[in-house]
Amino acid sequence: MKLGKDYIMHSELALPYLETPEDHIIKTLETLQTKFGLKKDSKQKLIDLGSGDGRVVIYAGLNYGILSIGYEINPDLVKEALEHKELLKKEKKYKNKYLRKIKIKRGDLFTLNLKNYDFIYIYSLPTMQSFLHHVFKTAKSEAIFISYKYPLDQFETYLKLEYKIKHQTDNQENYSYFYRMMEKKL
Repeated sequence: MKLGKDYIMHSELALPYLETPEDHIIKTLETLQTKFGLKKDSKQKLIDLGSGDGRVVIYAGLNYGILSIGYEINPDLVKEALEHKELLKKEKKYKNKYLRKIKIKRGDLFTLNLKNYDFIYIYSLPTMQSFLHHVFKTAKSEAIFISYKYPLDQFETYLKLEYKIKHQTDNQENYSYFYRMMEKKL
């Protein structure tokens, strides 16, 4: 899909790249394993909507061995994530089978169908959350949404908050919120 410059610029302003610290990623994925059934080396799938430099996807793929896909609209961030993945290939400690499970793609999160994903990670500013209805409509029942830093309060018709964890960084508290996609009504 060809994305116009104006569209990309507007998307980047609405959802700028915001980095998730590595220790927060580790704690979040550990919580998925202990509370939400993430199984190492399983056929489960994780997607990061607006994956930035790919750190969530890369960590999940390398440490849990599940298919981990990141979608990012910014071509520079996609390039950075792919370069990071290439550097990892040169390190002998990473198994090639895990690196193959990491996919970084350029794309628009508002056009994706999420019916095949078990875990959906998103770091979205409250100002852009009103545009996320499509995201929830396409997700499968029982999928787990992880929202970093900002709760998804306005989506009670789709999601049920099941858990949250606190992250302490210097003198600042942040949270990861874990939601379960509710059963879809026919």
